[in-house]
Amino acid sequence: MRTDNIVFTISLLALAIFFIPTSFCQKNYLPGYIISPDGDTVRGYIDYRNWERNPRFLFFKVNPDDAKSVYSPLNIRGFGVLDENYESAIIETEVTSDKTNDLGYDPGITISLDTGFLQAMVKGAKSLYFFRNKLGKDQFYIRQDSAYHLLVYKKYLKDQDGKSVIAENRKYIGQLTLYLNDCPEIQKKLTTASYQQNSLEDLFLSYYSCTGSSVQFHKKTEKVIPAFGVIAGASLTSLTFHSADEDYYAYLINAGYPLSVNFSGGLFLDVILSRNQGKWSICNELVFTSYKVNGSYDVYISENKYTYKNTTLGYSYIKLNNLVRYKYPVGNMFIYANAGLSNGYAVSEKNYMKLESKLYNQERIEEGKALKDTRRYELGFLAGLGAKYKRFSFEVRYEYGTGMSAYTALKSSVNRLYFSLGFRIL
Repeated sequence: MRTDNIVFTISLLALAIFFIPTSFCQKNYLPGYIISPDGDTVRGYIDYRNWERNPRFLFFKVNPDDAKSVYSPLNIRGFGVLDENYESAIIETEVTSDKTNDLGYDPGITISLDTGFLQAMVKGAKSLYFFRNKLGKDQFYIRQDSAYHLLVYKKYLKDQDGKSVIAENRKYIGQLTLYLNDCPEIQKKLTTASYQQNSLEDLFLSYYSCTGSSVQFHKKTEKVIPAFGVIAGASLTSLTFHSADEDYYAYLINAGYPLSVNFSGGLFLDVILSRNQGKWSICNELVFTSYKVNGSYDVYISENKYTYKNTTLGYSYIKLNNLVRYKYPVGNMFIYANAGLSNGYAVSEKNYMKLESKLYNQERIEEGKALKDTRRYELGFLAGLGAKYKRFSFEVRYEYGTGMSAYTALKSSVNRLYFSLGFRIL
């Protein structure tokens, strides 16, 4: 496969990935309600996006054919759609980065004021709210005396035995001890409660079970959804070599290997992430792929002086592919794009060369390896575009692989195009 053809294919994939979602961009108006500043409930339709981060505004229509209205936390008291309930609030958020490389030695929190829609997780006599701030940090709140109070948590560094270790400011444990103090039994669970949705949600539900009071609202934390299936199709593979020493490796660089068409197939596990309407997922594949090519390099001077080198290279790989996938609804189907890495191990190898030469009255025929040193491991880079309909999928994918050459002076490149059909079993 020529390099210019590969570049053209990648360009088409990139353009399709960019333009198709834009062309088919759809709204998703579902029955819902907003609460006016006066406390009145106005029912209508909300453009629901299964938000990964709490929305900063929302589109609302009283009737499906009406023009949309835009509301922020400053315009309404809150809203509800499907099984989600949001309340408008001016809140404090902790804005210190929790990435390990950014951690400092100060256990104190850094507060910034923000305005947002808090998502209710549990509501009743004692309520728990969730907010993901601008930094992408998950924050939790309780409501007391008509105000929302941040449950404080922060990671920081401290010196221990001459080393820097990660420590935690877990002030939220003390806050919840006071907030839920009418249930003595809950105190045992508080010490092991982590600053995560599932853990805090279970804690509050245990509190309601302990006190016997009723839960007015409970938003169950969404979980990841695994999808398991099989894939099968064809691969089109081209093999090329590159070297600064073109004369020494000319028999490989100029072998003119043709395109190899082979079967490929395997299993996939697509882990669909929560929120964002399940548009993002982590796709893991265990696949078999192979290729085999024959090439020749001839140096012919005369009938008494020539050299022919015929090479055959073939590899069969078991590959573990790990991709990030984004899918988008188009009518009753989905289009998707994904990109990631492949890690392949060659389970079989064909590495052969036949040399025929003649120098006047001396003829020579030798057989051996085309490459004396090869590697079994191949690293690949993947990008693809596909479509899903019910349990079926079809994808066109490009892969660039590092090939088999173990020489620093000789680079091998394997370019593949996959055309695959998939079927989801579970």
